[in-house]
Order: sequence, then C-alpha cells, then structure tokens
Amino acid sequence: MSCKTIEITSSVPYGTRIYWWLQMRSHQPAEALIKESGQFERHFLAWETVRKGQNPYFENATGFEGYLVGCCRSSSEALEQILGLSRDMLTSVSRLHRFDYRYQSRLLKTLTGELEDPAAMAEWSAQFGAALARLRCNVFCSRQVERFQSDTYQHVYLLPPINYTNHEDGIEQLYVIEIPESPNSAKTFVDANTLNLPDQEAWLVAQSIGKFGHPLVREYLRFSSS
Repeated sequence: MSCKTIEITSSVPYGTRIYWWLQMRSHQPAEALIKESGQFERHFLAWETVRKGQNPYFENATGFEGYLVGCCRSSSEALEQILGLSRDMLTSVSRLHRFDYRYQSRLLKTLTGELEDPAAMAEWSAQFGAALARLRCNVFCSRQVERFQSDTYQHVYLLPPINYTNHEDGIEQLYVIEIPESPNSAKTFVDANTLNLPDQEAWLVAQSIGKFGHPLVREYLRFSSS
C-alpha cells in the first residue's frame, strides 16, 4: 500500500512554559530533556499518524480511534465511545474540584492552551493516561485492534526523530508521519456545532488532550514533579 508523507512544523504544546523552565535550570540542559523524551516519541508519532489520517472514522480525528478499530462498526459508534470517554474525564475533574470554580476554569484554559498551568497540566496528563489505560484493554480483546496497532507502529519505527529548535520564547518542532492511502474509505467530519453543549465540551477534550502525550510535555512533567 502506498503512503502519503506529511511534514509538520508547529509549536511544541506548552513550549513557552518548558522553554522558561529550562532557562531557569542551567543544570538541566535542553539536550538532556530531549534525549530522555525520546522514549515517548514513537507513541506520539503513532498517535499523530492515527489523528492525521490513519483511521477509518473521521477526517478530524482525535487519536483515540486507533483503539476502536473493529470495536466500533461506524463513525457514529466511534464518536459515542470517544464522547463517553471525554465525559468521564470531565466528570472526574468536576467531582475532584466540585467547589473550586477558579481551578476548574484554569483546567479548561490550560486544556485549550490559553494558560500553561503546571498543576492543571499534570492533572490532564493523569486523566489522559487513565483513559488510554482503559482503551488498551481493547488491544487484548480484539485482533483487529491489535493488527491495526501493529501496522501503525511498523510505519512509525521507520520515521525520523522529531527535530526541535528554540523560537523566540518557545520551542518549535518538525516531524514527519506517513499515512497509508486508502482512496475508497469515506470518513465523517465531526462538526462540533451540531453537537449539544455538553458534547461540544466533551469533543473539545477529545480533540485537545492528546497534547499531553507529547514527548517534551511528558518529560517536563516528570522532571518538574521530581
């Protein structure tokens, strides 16, 4: 099967926070952070491969779809699974901070990138990890999910590493992914405006939370909490 190569240049999520954290820690050079973060690169590139096109459901995917192949027979089923996952995360953070509305606001603004609050980043990262842990059960229950994951990683392990450069007061990244071309597959575009208000917020979570799987974000949270 032929593949389409996509080259992506963008800002690292929460790159300003990571950049200034590194500037204040001369004993923690950027090269060391990048080297340690390499252990997470393949997982992130696999996530981006699914999100950018290698999934049978959506044009504007989230990344979670790779765990639903074979478990969901249609885009509508996959959407309901993803929205349910996001609703669970929203319910969890709401219950944990039931009366702390200021912190709930910080959580939402950090999720969307308006803020770069370390505590909120750590909390979303934990929610993301728990959601993935639940979905990984599908790999053991479905041969289709297992095969999809295996095929994705076969492509990912041939990709070059992510290249990072400092840019003003942030960090820029360049990475490459390959998407197998499947011209006969029709995918759904999820228009958030057609969803009810609670599901619009749930879809926002699903679309945004994958940034907490970024290698530098994961490594920053690991180092900064130690």
